[in-house]
Amino acid sequence: MFNFFLPGKIKKVLAESELIQGSLQRNRIYAQDILNARDLEIIQGLESRYPPLLKARDVEGLEKLNKEVMKIGNKLFPPSPWDGWRENVEVFVVAAIMALAIRTFFLQPFKIPTGSMEPTLYGIEPKLSTEMPPNYLVRAWDFVIHGKSYSRVVTRNGGVIDSLTPGSFTIWLEYTDVHIGSETDRIWIRPSDVRMKLHLMEGMEFKPGDVLANYVTQTGDQVLVDKVSYNFHPPRPGDVFIFKTSGIPSLANERGPDQEGSEDFIKRYIGFAGDLIEVKPPMLFVNGKLATGAPSFEKEFKQTDNYPGYSLIDYSRSEGTGITKDSSRPFDPFDKDNSQAYYVPVDCYWAMGDNSPNSKDSRYWGGVPRQNLVGRGYFVFWPFTERWGFIR
Repeated sequence: MFNFFLPGKIKKVLAESELIQGSLQRNRIYAQDILNARDLEIIQGLESRYPPLLKARDVEGLEKLNKEVMKIGNKLFPPSPWDGWRENVEVFVVAAIMALAIRTFFLQPFKIPTGSMEPTLYGIEPKLSTEMPPNYLVRAWDFVIHGKSYSRVVTRNGGVIDSLTPGSFTIWLEYTDVHIGSETDRIWIRPSDVRMKLHLMEGMEFKPGDVLANYVTQTGDQVLVDKVSYNFHPPRPGDVFIFKTSGIPSLANERGPDQEGSEDFIKRYIGFAGDLIEVKPPMLFVNGKLATGAPSFEKEFKQTDNYPGYSLIDYSRSEGTGITKDSSRPFDPFDKDNSQAYYVPVDCYWAMGDNSPNSKDSRYWGGVPRQNLVGRGYFVFWPFTERWGFIR
């Protein structure tokens, strides 16, 4: 414990002795099934001599013991060319196991896919650009720090867009193949964003060498999910929480007709089973009182700092549990003279996005079953924007 204050030579001998002792012990454990009884007894005897010498800081005795151990060790455990590889593999396996354990039980990384939680959290957002992409140094800096990537796609042969085909490289990188005659150009965003953000549609015609797409993509915020807290207490009003979509009507198979709901969503927790949730634009009420528990609520109500306020939904697109409908007037999501109310189903949580006008949430598909809970949105760790830090 106080080795720091010892003379240099003594510290060096003590450190070497501890390393040799540890190496001798490891080799003995690895080889004890194939060592004969006499050699095993010799090694155990050498091991037993280290503790009293280390405790007494007997430098001379340790140096003699180290030489003896090295001589016997080289005879019984001759070095192998694979020793270095074996140690590296052991380190890698231990690190991988620890990483998986942390991800499974403590902290899990999560990427915000959409803009439903803006401006608290930002999703993947491509934007059209009229400028040439910057040089590679600027691109690298913008990606590492700000999470921005630049893309410019030019047609080779031109022609009419026949179709847009979705695809993905791993589960994180989605792309769209644009088919123009015999030519296929790949754009690294989803087809819905290609249509809505880049305004590319089937039937559009391009000449050879035309710019098909020139855009900047802002990556979604990378979030650490706290998977421990909810083992000790339920979500608290205003928490940003992550849940699985399995068992939720209209969401369970959103990724495809043959896939079970394995996608994770992130929303803000509003209420629990039996609570009455009322939307009166731009306000949100829980059991007759204004929602509380997070700074974002007040900003929503005042519609400040780019928070849009809570809005009504078009029931023609809803599969939720609304109990009030007014079809006598044209639909207006911010109609202050109208309201919509919901009862949270049994054993469920109510989840809503901060970007209420552009959030498909519990207003559309009802409550989140309690067993779907994954954890609490805890920390934005990348990119390094004004949102970096703890999530509120």
